[in-house]
Amino acid sequence: MDSDKQKLIVVLGPTATGKTKLAVALARRFGGEIISADSRQVFRGMDIGTGKDLADYYFDASEGQRTGKKAHSGKDARGPKRLQHVPYQLIDIISPKTAFNVCKYQKLAYKAVEKAVSAGHLPILAGGTGLYIDAVVKGYDFSGEEVSTKKTAEIRKKLDKLSLPQLLSRLERVDPKTYQKIDRANRRRVQRALEVYYVSGKKKSKEGVVGSRYDVLLLGITFPLPELYRRIDARLDSRLKEGMVREIKKLRRQGVSWKRLDEFGLEYRYISRYLRGELSYEEATEKLKQEIHHFAKRQMTWFKRNPDIVWVKNLSQAEKAIKKFLKK
Repeated sequence: MDSDKQKLIVVLGPTATGKTKLAVALARRFGGEIISADSRQVFRGMDIGTGKDLADYYFDASEGQRTGKKAHSGKDARGPKRLQHVPYQLIDIISPKTAFNVCKYQKLAYKAVEKAVSAGHLPILAGGTGLYIDAVVKGYDFSGEEVSTKKTAEIRKKLDKLSLPQLLSRLERVDPKTYQKIDRANRRRVQRALEVYYVSGKKKSKEGVVGSRYDVLLLGITFPLPELYRRIDARLDSRLKEGMVREIKKLRRQGVSWKRLDEFGLEYRYISRYLRGELSYEEATEKLKQEIHHFAKRQMTWFKRNPDIVWVKNLSQAEKAIKKFLKK
C-alpha cells in the first residue's frame, strides 16, 4: 500500500447483501462520505427498482454522533426533519433519458472523492457495479474513447438496427474476452463494447490501466447462494409492494422510452414487458427473480477475480479491517 496516496474504502458485493447499510454504518463510525458505485442509481426517478434506499442514510441523532466529523443535520428534502444523515454522492444526478457510461462515471467519482476529502470525510465507494469500481480503483485509461461524436453517432445508428444475438455474434468475433465476461443480456453494455471497438479500434478488454490514485481497502460482503437467492426474492416482493410498477409507469409518463427501460435491464426490463402485455404479471416476476439470481452470480464471478478483496461477514469485521488499514 502507498501511504502517500489518499485512502479510499470500497464496500462491494452482489445485489441484496446489505452493502448500503454496511457502508452507512462504517461512514458513521469513521467520519465517512459515501460515493455510490451503482450504474443505475445515478438516474433520477429510478428509486425503488435500483434500491437506492435513501432512508438508510438517515439516523436518529440520539443514537450518537459518528466518530470524526459531525454528520449533517437539519431539514432535507430526502428525509424527515431534524434527522442527521451520512453525506453521499452520485445518486440522482442525471435524467434517465440521458446516456451515461463508465468513462463519465470515473470522472465524476474522482471529483466526488476530492469533494469528500475537502470536507474532511473519509471517502467510501459503495456499490455492486464491478466495472465502475475497477475504473476508479485500478485507474482505467479511457482516453481512447474521446473520439469524434459524429463517428460514434454513425456507428451507434448502425448498431441500433441489429438484434441482440447479432450484436453478441459480432462481439464474440472481435473481442472474445469481453464477450466472455460481459452481461450478455444487457444490450446497452454489449453495444457499448462494440462502439468502443468500431470507433477507437481498441478492444474493451485491452483498455489501458494507468494505476490507482488511491490507497485502497476493498471490503466485500456476500452470502451463500441459497440465502442470497432468498434475500433477492424477498426484496423483490417488497419492492413490488412499495410501488415499483407505479414507478415505471411514471417514468413512461415522463417520456422514458420502452427501449430505454429495456436497456436498464432487470426490474425495468421485465416490468415494462408486463406493462406492454408481453408477459403476465406472474411470468414477469418469476423471470425477474431468475434473472436477478443470474445477475448476482455474475457479480460474484467478477469480484472473485480480485484477490485483494477482504471478505467480511459483519460490521465488526469490517471495522477491524478499516482500523488496521488506517493505521498503515
